[in-house]
Amino acid sequence: MNNTAKKVISILLCTSLITGTIGYGAYCAFDKENNKTDVICVKENAKTAPDVQASKDETVYVLAGADGSVQKVIVSDWLKNTAGVSDISDSSVLSGIENVKGDEDFTVGSGNSLVWESGGNDIYYQGSTDKELPVSFSVSYKLDGKDISPADIIGKSGKATIRFDYKNNTSVNAEISGKQEQLCVPFAMLTGMILDNDVFRNVEITNGRLVNDGNRTVAAGIAFPGLQESLKLDSEIAEIPDYFEITADVTDFRMAMTVTIAANDLFSSLSTGKIESTEGLDSSMTELTTAMDQLIKGSSGLYNGLCELLKKSDELVKGIDKLADGSKTLSDGIKTVDSGASEIQSGANQLNEGLKSLDENSSALNSGAKEVFDSLLAAANAQLQASGLVLPELTAENYGGILDQAIAATGAQPLIDLKAQLDGYNSFYQGLLSYTAGVSQAAGGAETLKGGADSLKAGASQLSTGAGELYNGLKKLQESTPALIEGIKQLRDGSQQLSEGLQTFYDEGIKKLVSLVDVDLAGLTERFQAMTEISREYKVFSGISDNMDGNVKFFFRTDEIE
Repeated sequence: MNNTAKKVISILLCTSLITGTIGYGAYCAFDKENNKTDVICVKENAKTAPDVQASKDETVYVLAGADGSVQKVIVSDWLKNTAGVSDISDSSVLSGIENVKGDEDFTVGSGNSLVWESGGNDIYYQGSTDKELPVSFSVSYKLDGKDISPADIIGKSGKATIRFDYKNNTSVNAEISGKQEQLCVPFAMLTGMILDNDVFRNVEITNGRLVNDGNRTVAAGIAFPGLQESLKLDSEIAEIPDYFEITADVTDFRMAMTVTIAANDLFSSLSTGKIESTEGLDSSMTELTTAMDQLIKGSSGLYNGLCELLKKSDELVKGIDKLADGSKTLSDGIKTVDSGASEIQSGANQLNEGLKSLDENSSALNSGAKEVFDSLLAAANAQLQASGLVLPELTAENYGGILDQAIAATGAQPLIDLKAQLDGYNSFYQGLLSYTAGVSQAAGGAETLKGGADSLKAGASQLSTGAGELYNGLKKLQESTPALIEGIKQLRDGSQQLSEGLQTFYDEGIKKLVSLVDVDLAGLTERFQAMTEISREYKVFSGISDNMDGNVKFFFRTDEIE
């Protein structure tokens, strides 16, 4: 498939919409031969209020599972040193803060305050946080009308439904008609996904638009979570989308990652002074429409996010390479252990068989030796009786004491010789008994050793198999990383189709809001004005100092399902 056919749509809703907004230019290149990502990001002129010495441009990267669950949040901040001051006062809740584009350092003050020793330069830093996101979403899957998990839908065929449900997690007090009410910070969310036409057919979409190039179908969905409730709009009059859904006939289900962009710039760019009446609201809607026209013409902000993602992907590739090399070394070492365990098992079996054979003959050996001893004692008793000596009958247990007494009374040499003969055989007999007992004990130990050697061999074999599987899995992961990089490149290249997705956003979202101006809704103008002020107050996610201006954008990426 050629590159043109592979191009995919990616959605951006994070650049400012007001006139003179900050623009971004970016170029990213991936060198396949050297497996290296080159990132060049060029910042354009920034417009900042005259009395502001510095401003913060924040991008939040959210890595999520295929179900939308958050796995990691990385925050990238750009402190624009507009006035060229030597120190920039900042505030941040981020942990693991790292200067990513220079060697300027910072000191930590009370609370979350930071002071960067900028030396007149802009500051680019990055960190992470577990703070709750202002907006989130969940992704659910159905196959033939039944709920199914992302893991279980892989490779399945049938009628599939994929739904993104967006949630606004913010809550701000606002005075509406003299009463305190809870409103949300208004966020617009735009999701893009790429569907392989070999997998997905007859695709239908709710709250979005489809673009098909013959090989891929690009689905772009839009939503304003919480806006319907904050404006208290009757859904029969107007329904503001808070979900995005596609249905399709699928074969051997698999799906690439999705990208969702969230930003509140759309509302904070409006002039609140003009939203005091229906006429003022109409003027602001015109201003909003103009801002959307500017957004449709410019999609360069997407490059910045994808450049950063490509840079991080390069680090991921290097880490996987190290893991694969380490697992190969581990697998080779365990194979050597397994071979040694086989030799130990073989030797233990031979030892066990030999001692077992010896132990089986011990009983006969002991019995024969006992019979010989009994014969010697019988002969000794007969000899003593023939000599006329009257002594108790000699046994293996008493002969020594009886003969010692007799020798101490006649001192006869025959008695001395007889005792020496019996003592000699008794020493042999006792030694034989000790030997056979030792053989029996050694045979028992050999049996235990054999069992241990068998267990060692079984464990070593299992460990060797597991190590081999680990290496094969990491090798497969290593081989698939180029596809990941290629997928991100495709997202970057597909930004040329961004205007079509934004046009959908305009047609199905903004136009609905504009049409509400003609409807006489009590409190609409006041609520809209309050939400605009709330949006303007929400400058960044990770924190900002009182004398600093700022803006924030959120990039969500879900895992692929393969």
